[in-house]
Amino acid sequence: MITIRRCSKEDEASIIDLINGIMNNEFREVKHAYPTEDVECIEKAYGGIGEAFFVALDGHAHKVVGTVAIKKEDERVALLRRLFVAPTHRNQKIGKKLIDHALEFCREVGYEEIVFKTTSRMSGAIDLCKKNGFLQRAHIVLGPIELIKLALSLKESAHLLKGKS
Repeated sequence: MITIRRCSKEDEASIIDLINGIMNNEFREVKHAYPTEDVECIEKAYGGIGEAFFVALDGHAHKVVGTVAIKKEDERVALLRRLFVAPTHRNQKIGKKLIDHALEFCREVGYEEIVFKTTSRMSGAIDLCKKNGFLQRAHIVLGPIELIKLALSLKESAHLLKGKS
């Protein structure tokens, strides 16, 4: 069973292992675009008001198998960061659960918009965000790296959710 919760100090080594493993195995050529200082001290990086770092835990394996973080950009905008799912646990809707949890947190805090910035190489995360209503707002080519910015209006998505009930 997969549980989504805020990370604890005890999770930090597993989070670093998960993210570094994925970056080294799948995104080595763009790894330099993703410094990891923030996950080396999660409490400092994501401990502010309106910020959070969530993990997906596999209850059977007793390990972190996914992550997502929310960082405050300003009073109305949050940044979605560190969206990762272990290769062994993909295609199980864990990424969707992580995004849903992050969106719920952002709505509770009162953010109006959530933004996800990544490289075009992270196509799985981009596709997942688009399936969850994010729209592409920017595409910037910097030499061999293509940066993508996706955004979701929480006001519009809340209105759509109310219409479905």
